[in-house]
Amino acid sequence: MKMVIKQILNTNAVISNDENGQDVLLLGSGLGFKSRIGDAIDQERVEKQFILKDKNHKSQFREILDTVPQEYIMVAEDVIDYAVQVFDMTLNETIHISLVDHIYHAVENYQQGFVVPNTILHDIIRFYPDEYKVGQKMLDLLETKFGYRLSNDEAGFVAMHFVTARHNQISGNAKKMIVMVSELNDLIMSELNFHVKEDSLPYYRYMTHLKFFAQRVMKKYYYKEHGGARMLEELLRNYPDEYRCSQKVCKYIEDKYHYKAGHDELVYLAVHLSQLKNS
Repeated sequence: MKMVIKQILNTNAVISNDENGQDVLLLGSGLGFKSRIGDAIDQERVEKQFILKDKNHKSQFREILDTVPQEYIMVAEDVIDYAVQVFDMTLNETIHISLVDHIYHAVENYQQGFVVPNTILHDIIRFYPDEYKVGQKMLDLLETKFGYRLSNDEAGFVAMHFVTARHNQISGNAKKMIVMVSELNDLIMSELNFHVKEDSLPYYRYMTHLKFFAQRVMKKYYYKEHGGARMLEELLRNYPDEYRCSQKVCKYIEDKYHYKAGHDELVYLAVHLSQLKNS
């Protein structure tokens, strides 16, 4: 079947239709350069392709294309291909968004000398060995591409993205987590009282953080403290509303779920809130 351009996202990304008439996103160097709607696609130039059915996911990925360099997107897609081909993983389409966004910001953190500790790394290695191997593959690909190697903590974080993308069934714990995330989001929105675009990338990052926060609460995992007090002072000075909101969320979690969040947990949530407010 000859594929033609249905929509041009940028010089390296276009949307076409597959044999079933579904929108398929194609990535490849120069695919959209000097092209027009209806032009035939040179299949030899297509490096990656995948389907995003949800319109919000399409919007979020389009935003990623505008903000994340192409090489990070290709690394993420290589990692996804590895997971599918080597471990036969069936993945939710959100992995195409969450993984590239995580990798890009993990590299930014590394370049700034900021390492987020993964306090459940040993449990991830023990309970999700295949997903952890996928995370290690990401470290290998980044090292080959850019010449530096991120910590094993990041391999664990990437593994959890694949754990989340693999488990679409709503288990009892997943239901509890969904309820908790909804409660926290309602509390935050009522406290900060600002309008957010729910299809935006900052909102997606914020919701991803809430989900991982809820997982830590349910499993009673804690961040090890890494100088949170100094960061708290800076947040209080620059983002007082977000800081107070983060405090209330942590107090709510302590009262209802008997989980006492530390300084670092408070800091990370407040930072996400400030980014969401300024988006």
